Amino acid sequence: MINFNDLKFLSIKEKKIFKIFTNSRRKRWIKISSCRCTESFCKHEDFFSKNFWFFIIPSIILLGFSIFMEVATNRVILSQVLAIISIAFSSYGILSEALEDIREKKITANILMIIAAVASFFILHGQEGATAILLFAIAENLEELTMEKSKNAVKELYELAPDESLLKIKDEYKVVPTKGIKKGDIIGIKPGMKSPLDGFVVKGKSYFNESSITGESIPVFKQLKDEIFAASINSDSFVDIEVTCESDNTIVAQIAESIKIAQQNKSKHERFIEKFAKYYTPIILVFSLLIMIIPPLFLNLDFNDWFYRGLILLVISCPCALTLSTPLANIIALTKLAREGILVKGNVFIEKIDEIDVFAFDKTGTLTEGNLKIFEIINYNGIEKDVLTIAASLEALSEHPIGKAIVDKAKQMEINLNSVDNYLVIKGKGIKGEISGKLYHVGSYRFFNELNYDLPKKTVNDLGVIPILVGNSKELLGIILIRDVLRVSAPFLINELHKKGHGSVLISGDNQNVCETIGECLNITDIKGELLPEQKLQEIRELKKRYKGVAMVGDGINDAPALALSDLGIAIGASATDIALETADVIIMSNDLKKLNTFIDISKKTNKIIRQNIWTSIIVKVLFAILTINGLMTLILAVGIGDGGVSLLVMFNSMRILRYKIKYKNLSEESLQSKAKMLVCENCQTKNIIPQHHGRDMIQKENKLVCWKKIINSNELEPCEEDFPLNCPYCKNKLQVI
Repeated sequence: MINFNDLKFLSIKEKKIFKIFTNSRRKRWIKISSCRCTESFCKHEDFFSKNFWFFIIPSIILLGFSIFMEVATNRVILSQVLAIISIAFSSYGILSEALEDIREKKITANILMIIAAVASFFILHGQEGATAILLFAIAENLEELTMEKSKNAVKELYELAPDESLLKIKDEYKVVPTKGIKKGDIIGIKPGMKSPLDGFVVKGKSYFNESSITGESIPVFKQLKDEIFAASINSDSFVDIEVTCESDNTIVAQIAESIKIAQQNKSKHERFIEKFAKYYTPIILVFSLLIMIIPPLFLNLDFNDWFYRGLILLVISCPCALTLSTPLANIIALTKLAREGILVKGNVFIEKIDEIDVFAFDKTGTLTEGNLKIFEIINYNGIEKDVLTIAASLEALSEHPIGKAIVDKAKQMEINLNSVDNYLVIKGKGIKGEISGKLYHVGSYRFFNELNYDLPKKTVNDLGVIPILVGNSKELLGIILIRDVLRVSAPFLINELHKKGHGSVLISGDNQNVCETIGECLNITDIKGELLPEQKLQEIRELKKRYKGVAMVGDGINDAPALALSDLGIAIGASATDIALETADVIIMSNDLKKLNTFIDISKKTNKIIRQNIWTSIIVKVLFAILTINGLMTLILAVGIGDGGVSLLVMFNSMRILRYKIKYKNLSEESLQSKAKMLVCENCQTKNIIPQHHGRDMIQKENKLVCWKKIINSNELEPCEEDFPLNCPYCKNKLQVI
């Protein structure tokens, strides 16, 4: 496997997602079922399968002659011989599978079918036995073709990346097989060409469509040192990339592998059906024998009649449709979700969505972008640069988005960080450490209040601003004001959840006022802020007492315990920490929260289809069994409808998942990004932070600021008409946006 830590120049979160996803679930790939019609999708086609219709057409012709001989000429023996020859042509695949099942000491549908066909000749019903084998073979072939389509859905993931690459040798490019490319090689990607491998840009810049990886259809601009995924399409200009992993370890390859691994985490339906099928078939075999023996022996009824009914019962009771009902639908759903940039760690988590009543959300990096901005540094007993230097030095070892924002600001200002001794993180509150022998604290208002600092009241309570306090052992040195913005996709997610009848809860470690501001923007009424990780855990426990099922959506280290305790843990993968990815059951690859709605829709559709499959299989089997015992069923109908027909119905019903149309359109956020920070009046020298409305900075449009919801073009959200005139409230002079 590739060493992901070697990619020094990249933000390799997506690669970490797959590394964690694969390693945490890696086991051997197992067969879906013991029944022939549900064996491994990777089964090799034999000679009979490849030349199927060259065997079946002669079988049909011989069977037609057999029936004609008996009906028109009354030559029973000759008709039976022709029926035997017909079976010889059509039964090769069934017989070979039956022999293999016998060697493995398993009783399967193949064995039951062979028994029924052979036994039919003893009561001179050979034509029906031959017809049964013929119909069963055709049904099996059609099932395999349908399952091949499902198998190809996974196979296509491997084939998304091209087989050939433009390898750069000195200043020339040579077309070579992709499998021969090594880590560190330079390859060229032409406009309109798919990237064959993962890498990072070393020359040029262009837009790339990454929809095959993240599900996002909007092209992403890539320039020097930006990461390129295999199968992403170059839209504009020629670029060179340095390869970071070979073909077997690309993101695309790991997605396909993850689908296989996820199949091992089976749902309750699958575990029940596998256990049921293990005992069901032998029991039915014994019961069919009793039907053949008891009525003639003890009730003096016609032997041929009851022997025939027993044969029909054998065929009807084949569990093929039932054993297909769940695993096929699940693997199709896993593949469909992976194409949309949603990774699920097992079938059980698709099934579990039906039990979820409420979704609990973290705020920073989940409902908000987590791309925090420092708007202002307030100084009390120091200078701005000193306050930032102390804060950045202590936050340098932190993975929290707030800490990263402070460190990034220090780097932009080219501030040299100091070494820190006796570094200590106080979970959910802040950090303390020593710089040059002096003790400093960085953290929340609550943290500093507990340390008995003399604190100002007005500034730290400003709505929409996260105050980070900096102090030494004696006094407050300054406050860093940080602002986050709501994800554009968050209102779409919450609105849709409420429409579906799900509740929503906000549980966060951030400032209560900030949490309430975000919660109000999203119509979330249950809002808990300033929570420590153990308090988040307690909130999940309380929710589980009140609701049937609780899902937790988060991305940070402090979310990991809650993700683990919840019934369904969902990580927003593009910003999630490694421990959150490890703990979560579902990973959304992109920052688009609407993908969570897609996961819910596909999972619920899958569960509905599985229930349809199971009940259809059971009802048809029971109905046909009753008709058989009452003498109202024939062997041909039993195979054509009761076994093969139901199996095909289950197959085609499961394939409907692939036809699901994504309801939630991608939104371009470029027009909604505000780089402005302040409103300044040059006349009276006042300045204010850009106001927010509905969780995001207001956007300048002509001579006023307007809510971002007025600019967005969508039928799913009502536009907001809120505006803010760009006139100073004191002197009425025009405000400058900077």
